[in-house]
Amino acid sequence: MGYKKLVVFGNNAELYEYEKDLGIHRGGRKHATHTPVPSVATDGEALLQEERRLGKRQDSAKRASVAFKRLVLSNLDGTENPLLITLTHAENLTDLTSGYKHYTAFIQALRYKFGKTFKYICVPEFQKRGSVHFHALFWGLPVGIFLSERKTRFLAGLWGQGYVFLKETDGHEKLSSYLVKYMAKAFLAPELKNQKAFVASRNCKRPVSIGGIDAISWVLDDYLGADAIAYREQTYDTQYLGKCRNRSYETRKY
Repeated sequence: MGYKKLVVFGNNAELYEYEKDLGIHRGGRKHATHTPVPSVATDGEALLQEERRLGKRQDSAKRASVAFKRLVLSNLDGTENPLLITLTHAENLTDLTSGYKHYTAFIQALRYKFGKTFKYICVPEFQKRGSVHFHALFWGLPVGIFLSERKTRFLAGLWGQGYVFLKETDGHEKLSSYLVKYMAKAFLAPELKNQKAFVASRNCKRPVSIGGIDAISWVLDDYLGADAIAYREQTYDTQYLGKCRNRSYETRKY
């Protein structure tokens, strides 16, 4: 019997059933015993190498997008509708490091005013002019802040770098796709080198991953019930564990 893994996030659960079990790999690092001979790549070879590097980045972006979407969905669980906030710079700020410093100062100002109970998930985006701005979901801010912002410009004052746009949301899971679009775009942007593709507060809920047959049997019954029906199913080959059967469920609503 192969390895099984269950990932639970928000009102969703994904079950992975592999053909083979996990193996234990041992061995030390191999050291080269000779000095490599430098080579000069032709234009065609250089292009191929660049395509391979790009392919790896795109694969990494795909995996990062899946993990990020699970994070967002973990917090879009129907308990509270988040506020969508966009923070822009009036000046053409292209340095993401400085942009993140401004965002951190904004969060610190919010905590000074409202405490630490609110939470957020934020992604950067580079505008056509090159300037960085942020899209963020906030949970736990005062209810009246959306209605009063147009008159008071309170959040804009705390931001202090440009403009602040607020939008009420219905908390629908489609918001995860909205943020993932920007996160994946930023992940592949050259300006993101050595920078984070998103930031999230520590009090955000995280996806739960459980591996092992016994644990999964208990969790499946607790979260899904014996009569659970998958709303999506797919089978594909993996490099080390053979075929994988992946099924997606909605968890029980308590």
